[in-house]
Amino acid sequence: MKALVYHGPGRRAWEEVPKPELQAATDAIVRVDAVTICGTDLHILKGDVPEV
Repeated sequence: MKALVYHGPGRRAWEEVPKPELQAATDAIVRVDAVTICGTDLHILKGDVPEV
């Protein structure tokens, strides 16, 4: 499946990754239908939050 993979500030890419699998009885796989972005997300992508 395709996923947007974050590799660090300014470095992200659409990559082929393994399909998620449940590994423990308490795990869940969630399908995201809609998203939004906030200013904090933009700061993370730019690299302004180095601990991420």
